[in-house]
Amino acid sequence: MPIDTAINANWTRKHDDPREPLLASVPRTMYPKSLEELIAICQDESLGALKAAGSHWALSHGAISDETFIETHDPHSIRRAMGRTLKEVVPHCLHPELLKRMADADRRRHNGAPVHVEAGKRVYQLYAELDQIDPLNTSPKDGVLTLGAYMLKHHNTTAFKGPWGMVTAGNAGGQTIVGAFSTGTHGGDFTVGPITDSVLAIHLVADGGKHYWIEKVDERYSPQLTDDELLRALYDPIAGHENFEIIREADNTIFNAAVVSVGRFGVIYSVVLHAVPQYARYERRRLHVWQDFKHQILDPESPLYRDTAIVPGGYVPSEDVVGPQRFLQIAVSLTPHANFNRNLAGVTKQWAMKLQSDPPGRAERVGSVATTFDDRIQGPRFSNAGRAHSYRHDPDNPLQAEDDTDPIALACSNGSFLAGVIEAAIAELEDFVESNGAVVGASIAGVVALGGAGLLALIPALVAILLILKALLEAFDADDRFGEHMEKIKNELLDPNEPDPLKRAAGLFTWQLIVLIAFRGQQGDRDYEAINYAVLDQKDYRNISCEVNVDSVEVFFNALDHRLLTFVDALIAYEIMQEFQGKACVGYASLRFMGSTEATIGMQRHGLTCAVEVACLKDVSGGQEMVDYAVRLALNPNIGGILHWGQRNDATAADIQRLFGDASDPRNGDLGAWRRALDVLTASGTHNRFSSDFTRRTGLEL
Repeated sequence: MPIDTAINANWTRKHDDPREPLLASVPRTMYPKSLEELIAICQDESLGALKAAGSHWALSHGAISDETFIETHDPHSIRRAMGRTLKEVVPHCLHPELLKRMADADRRRHNGAPVHVEAGKRVYQLYAELDQIDPLNTSPKDGVLTLGAYMLKHHNTTAFKGPWGMVTAGNAGGQTIVGAFSTGTHGGDFTVGPITDSVLAIHLVADGGKHYWIEKVDERYSPQLTDDELLRALYDPIAGHENFEIIREADNTIFNAAVVSVGRFGVIYSVVLHAVPQYARYERRRLHVWQDFKHQILDPESPLYRDTAIVPGGYVPSEDVVGPQRFLQIAVSLTPHANFNRNLAGVTKQWAMKLQSDPPGRAERVGSVATTFDDRIQGPRFSNAGRAHSYRHDPDNPLQAEDDTDPIALACSNGSFLAGVIEAAIAELEDFVESNGAVVGASIAGVVALGGAGLLALIPALVAILLILKALLEAFDADDRFGEHMEKIKNELLDPNEPDPLKRAAGLFTWQLIVLIAFRGQQGDRDYEAINYAVLDQKDYRNISCEVNVDSVEVFFNALDHRLLTFVDALIAYEIMQEFQGKACVGYASLRFMGSTEATIGMQRHGLTCAVEVACLKDVSGGQEMVDYAVRLALNPNIGGILHWGQRNDATAADIQRLFGDASDPRNGDLGAWRRALDVLTASGTHNRFSSDFTRRTGLEL
C-alpha cells in the first residue's frame, strides 16, 4: 500500500497567522504509519531532501524541509499518527540482568522504569497513559506483555503496575515528545536537566534507510538497557541485518549528539524514556516587584532557590513534601508602573509531594478513558487530555478544582477580549474622576508612585479616555482575536500623533493601568496542590484566540551571570521607549530555571541555567518589534545568549561556532563532537538529504 502523501498542500505552524499559511504550497507531505514506511521514505532518493515534523508547535524553521516533509503526527488530527506505546522492546528486549535488578522494590522506587513510545505521541497523551494503572494481564491474546505484567509473570512483583509520571515537562503538552526533547524543550525544574535528559534510547532512521538503535549508557540501567541479540531478532528482519546498527558507547558521544540534533541526523521513529513513580506538586506563587529581588537570582543560596515549603501561618499541603524546592519561574511584566520605575513580577515555586489518594487535577486534566483504542492517535482516547482548559484550583479549597473557568481562558477560547479587565479599569477611573481625585483605587495607586495627587491635572483628559473605553467595549466583535482587541485599545490610548500632551499622558497612564490589572489577575498570589502534570501543563487546549499569530524567542543564560539581569532590564527599557512611540508589547518575559544537559548542543550549558522567553501577539504593533529586539540583543557577543532551537532562532553559523565551538580549532569543542557524530550517521556526508536551509544557516553541517 502506498504511503499516505499530500501533493502541493500548504504547510504552517500552530502559532502562525491562521489567515495565511507559512508556506502556501510544498512539493509533498508524507504521513508514514510505521518503521517500515519511514525506512522506505529514507531509501527513496526521488523524494529529494527530507525533514521530519511533529505537532508544528515550533516557531523556528528547524522543521522546514527543502522538499519533502515527513509528519509523525498530523497537526490537523485527520491522518493517523505514529503514536503507539510500544511493548516489543520494553519489556521483551530488556537485558536479563537489568530485569533481575528491577525486581528489587527499592530499586524501582529510586530509579523508576523505562517506557517506549513512537515519535508522534503528544506529551499530554504520554502523561495520561503513564498515569494509568496496569491491569497486569499476564496472558494477552497477542502474547506481548506490558512491563508490569512481565515483571509479575517472571519476577513475581506488582511494583511496576504504575501509575508513572514524567521527571519534568514544559508548560504545554501539545508537542510531540520527540519534537520537544530534540530541540531542548524544558520545564522550570532547576534540580534536573531538560526533558532531553530523560531519554534512554532513540531509534533513528537516517538518509539511505539505515536505522540505528542509539542507547545511553546509564548507571540506573546497568549493565545495559537492552540485549543486543533480542534487539536484532526484533529489528533485523525489517530491512536486513546490515541495515540495522546498535550504538552504545561508554562516553555516550553519539547519543549526546543525536538526542538534540534538530532533525539533522534523520527521523526518529521511537524513543525510550525514563519514567518515575507518579507524584504531586505543591505550588506557591507570590506577586513581587522585579527591582526589589532581581539581585537574588545571582545567589544560588538565596530564598529564590532555597525556600521552605511550609512557613508559619502559610498553606500546609495535604501530604508530605518530598525534598527541597525544585522549581522556579519568574514572570516579569515589561509594562512599568510607579512612574516607570517598577515592574510587577510573579514568582512561582514548586515542591514535589507524595501523591494523594485522589489527586486534584487528574479528572480535570486527563479524565476517563473515552475510547480504549483510537486508531487515529494509536492509543486510548481520554475525555480531557489535550481538550480542556488549564487546571484551576478553587481558592477556598486548594484540593478542589474551580467550578468557574478562568476568565482569561474563556476570553481566549471564544475569541473575545477580557472585557472584565477593561470594566475594572473603567470603574477605578470613574471613581477617581467623579470624586475629583479623592478616591484612588488600588490599581491606580500602583501605576503612580505618589498616589493620585499627580493625576489631578489629567482628570479632563481621563473623562475623554473613559468615553473611548466605553465605546470600545460596546464595539467589541466576538470574532476578533485577543490581539486584535488589544491593538484597537493601544491605538486609542498610545496615539503618538495626539497633539494634546495631557491626553497623551492620560492614555499612557490608562494603558499601564489596564496591563497592571490584567497582570495582577494572571500572576496574583496562590497556593495549591495537584498531580504533577496538572501543575506543569498550563496549556489551555480550548484557546483559539490568544496563541495564534504570535512570535516568540527564548534565550538561555548562566543564571549566575550578570548579563541575565542586563538582558531583562534592557527589555524593560525598550518597552518604555516603545510606549512613548505608540507601540507596546502585550506579554511578559518569563524566566524559567533548570539544570544543565548532557546533550552536546543543548542550550542548557550551565549547572544553573535560566531561559528568558519573550512572546508577543503580532496583531499588536510593538510586540514583533520587542521580539526582534530581544533576538538582536541575545546574539550580541557581549550578551552571549543562546537561542532555543525550537523557537525563533536567527543564529548564523558564526554564532553557533562562537557559542558551542572551540575558538582555537573548529574541529574541537562540543560543536566539533556533534559534527563527528553527524559524520558517522551520514557516512561522511554521502547521505545528506536531512540538510536544510536552517541547518546550513546555523552551521549544523559537516
